[in-house]
Parts: sequence; C-alpha cells; structure tokens
Amino acid sequence: MLNTKITMIHYSPSPHNFVINWSLKREPVYRLLSNLDYLDNFIRHGEIMISCFENFKKNPDEMQGDKDEGNALVGEFGNGKTNKHIIYESGLNAYVMSTTNEINEQVIKDFGAVGAIKINNPTMFAMEIAKKLPFVNDGVEGNCNYESSRIHFLQGQSAKSLNTLDFNSPESKYQFQELTMGMELFLKLEKYKHQKEYRFVWFSDYKVDSSILISCPEIVNLCEKIVF
Repeated sequence: MLNTKITMIHYSPSPHNFVINWSLKREPVYRLLSNLDYLDNFIRHGEIMISCFENFKKNPDEMQGDKDEGNALVGEFGNGKTNKHIIYESGLNAYVMSTTNEINEQVIKDFGAVGAIKINNPTMFAMEIAKKLPFVNDGVEGNCNYESSRIHFLQGQSAKSLNTLDFNSPESKYQFQELTMGMELFLKLEKYKHQKEYRFVWFSDYKVDSSILISCPEIVNLCEKIVF
C-alpha cells in the first residue's frame, strides 16, 4: 500500500506565481510485538505502549536494551587530535518508540516477536500519538545511524562554536542542541545494524522515566496487522 503526504509548494520560475502539488512517497515501518494480545488490543482499541530511553538503558537483553542510549561524546577534532570534548546525556524528556524498516528472521529473534503492526503512514501515526502523550508539543522521526562508537566529532564552524559556548548561560543548552542536531537520539552501535531501526521520539515538557500505555483509535486505520 502506498501512502502520500501532500505538500503545497510555491514555486516561481517566472514573475507569475503558481502552485505545485508535491507528493512524498512514504514507506511503511513495522512495530514488532512479542504477544498477540498486544496486537489484538491495538487493532481493537488502538492501545499501544510508548517507552523511553530510561527503559532502554535498564533492559538487560543485549539486543533489546542499550545502557548508553541517548548518551554521546561530542568533541572538536583538529590537527589529528581531539582538542575539547563533552560527554552528555540526551532524551531525558522524551518518549520513544522503536520500529524496523524490514522484517527479517534475525530481528524477529532479537525481539521474540510473534507479530507486528505495519505502519503505513509513519508521520501521521506519530502526530496522532503526540496528541495522547502528556505535555508533548513536538517530536522527530527517522532512521537510526549505526556507528563504531558514540564519539561525534565537530569540525569547521561547529567546532569553533563549541569552544565559545558558555555553559553557565541559560541559552547554552539550546545552542549546544543546535550543534549536535540531536544526532545522539538516533545513534546506535554497529552491532544493532541488522535491526534497521526507524525511531519515533516525542518531547515532553517534563522528565520521562517510565513507559506509558495509551489508547489512540485514530491510528488503527493507518496500520495493518501481521502475524508471523
């Protein structure tokens, strides 16, 4: 099933303005589930569990959990060495849901999955869920990046900006976030690469340290049920 999101774009190759209808082809993603009751409850009532980085860190399973989720080390790199580095933790105020771009035998095994929710329009899905989460006004979605380490080097103007940050200033938090572009929220080690994770992140005004079960019947028609 193909889903599109229509965006109206104003384009002026000449003095006379006209409107172009532009469509974005969306690929489905899959939320794996280890219990068919969870899948049935979703189809009937739109019930779905939304997790957080704190839960990812606590999960002892090597393939499902990661004690360093949301953590990163960002540094300025120049002259063959790191001149300055900052270790930091992000996503403390975030709700998170992991999905996969592709169902394969290994990822089914990793999560003990018996079925999946096929999400045909990820963006609309995420926006509807945002309405059900407490104190959430914004979020982000996208593919995870798989790297050999959690070290991220800044170069050029970004590196210079890092050196000029005054971390005693209230504005420094937002300036730092602009430099990292939230890359740590989607950063995974290469051992997880086969999972091909597509991640949703919703930001709350308050700290999030536990999962939340929500009922969102509005998203059911955006999805399909898959049983393995």
